[in-house]
Amino acid sequence: MKKRRLILLLLLLIIILPVGITFSKYVLEVVSNYIVEAQHFYFNSDKLKSGGVNYQINNWSGVGTFTIQFTLNDKKNNILHADSDIAYTVSATCGDGAICSLDNTSGTIYTTELEDNLVLTVTPTRAFNDNESLTINVTASSTTPYVKTLSATFTITVGKRGISYEIDDAVDQPYLNFTITNASTSYKVRTVFDTYAVGDEISSDTYLALSAENKAKCASYIVTLTFDPNVVILDTTTDLVQTAAMQYTTIDGVSYISAITFNVDATSSNEIRFYKKDTSQNYTYPGVYATSIITFNAN
Repeated sequence: MKKRRLILLLLLLIIILPVGITFSKYVLEVVSNYIVEAQHFYFNSDKLKSGGVNYQINNWSGVGTFTIQFTLNDKKNNILHADSDIAYTVSATCGDGAICSLDNTSGTIYTTELEDNLVLTVTPTRAFNDNESLTINVTASSTTPYVKTLSATFTITVGKRGISYEIDDAVDQPYLNFTITNASTSYKVRTVFDTYAVGDEISSDTYLALSAENKAKCASYIVTLTFDPNVVILDTTTDLVQTAAMQYTTIDGVSYISAITFNVDATSSNEIRFYKKDTSQNYTYPGVYATSIITFNAN
């Protein structure tokens, strides 16, 4: 009987112990944060979090450098901030196939400035294939007057090799900029001409030597952007948009553009503006939003 009770007790401890350890760590972290904040010490970030946070980014070209911008600040909110300067260190590690470099690995957030802006540059040492991923870990730690650690893990995945996009936005900004960068140096034949078949790949030099008629039968990429007009409205004044094919949706009896399709040249960068219905939102991608509010498709 005693033996059976002992076995049951051991089994109960095996089940409870890991939960207890995890809960104890959580309580310790909460108490620690409460104590330092009681001293008007705030060390935060727009992307790194206490206890860590994970981001999935699915728009990397797989061949070019990739930058992640983030801030470190001494603010609790728009009113409260730390009473003293905060010294910190920052580190970053990349998975196999890339090198991570920070523009600063240490610094001080002064009470007169409230935040520091940092940039992490990811440089691939090889070409990554479609759907292949790279993991990046970033850690920032305050060193004085108190110690606090913030971290984040970024998993970036190749969407279409050679082409990528990003959204640049800010709170209270009436519009956002959607930027497409194509690092590919070649074109694909989209319509048969001369001796070329659909799908044939040609170099930029060959493309430039073609007639205007045959150039129109080629594209490095054909991109489609799909979006909700209840959230953003397309600015139709740019040359790229004016030559794009458009799809429409009807809202309250009014027709709005909801998708555009256009050709993208090799080694090019294109910027398209969208006006926001809610200016209090920040749709920055990657970084602020986990997924892009504008669906991107390239082929």
